[in-house]
Amino acid sequence: MIANLDYNVRESQRARNVTLKVSRRRGLEVVVPEGFDHQRLPEILSSRRAWIDGQLERIDSLPGRFDENWPPRHLSLQAAGASFELDYHEVSGDRINLEQLGDRIKIFRPLEVDDESLVCLFISWLKGYAKQHYASLAKELSDESGLHFKKLVVRGQKTRWGSYSSRGTLSLNYKLLFLPEQLLRHVILHELSHSVHMNHSEKFWALLNQLDPDTQLHDKQLSQAWKYLPPWLD
Repeated sequence: MIANLDYNVRESQRARNVTLKVSRRRGLEVVVPEGFDHQRLPEILSSRRAWIDGQLERIDSLPGRFDENWPPRHLSLQAAGASFELDYHEVSGDRINLEQLGDRIKIFRPLEVDDESLVCLFISWLKGYAKQHYASLAKELSDESGLHFKKLVVRGQKTRWGSYSSRGTLSLNYKLLFLPEQLLRHVILHELSHSVHMNHSEKFWALLNQLDPDTQLHDKQLSQAWKYLPPWLD
């Protein structure tokens, strides 16, 4: 802790530099490379204090996770060009369930169900919907670009929109469903570019810019993409 600033430090094998992340759930998280000298952190954090204070102020200004709009009555999945109306029905017992009928979703829930259980139900459905939508789009972009993947998985990474493994596994975050379609396409092209360059070298960026001429704009928009996510997914 420095100057009334609380933070958590996490070492990562993938990290090459010190990265700061601010979220409602975790507060300020400092990601450092393995073996990094933690005594250097106060100086680094002091130099970024204005940015940190701004991000913490933004988090504090956001509505509560389970606010007056909870539970949601509408889901808008921009990346898929789809929207759904949600209907809730109280049932006996302790089982919570969801049923999609066209553009309507029925949720059957016991009277005493807790908010977190409802969130888990939504996430499970979103992951299934994302897998179906991402599969067709990823194949389309793969065919167009000539960049290939062997397997597609959908996850709920806390700090990443996607990844590409050396074994050819394309991993995409289900939360991309809430972002504009062009950002989902950009993330897929970004990860597919790693099938040629497993790094972020100049050659990698040259390839990505060739596939997506608006790469710089889309990267900037992704850094602010939190605003598209419903607060209950935080």
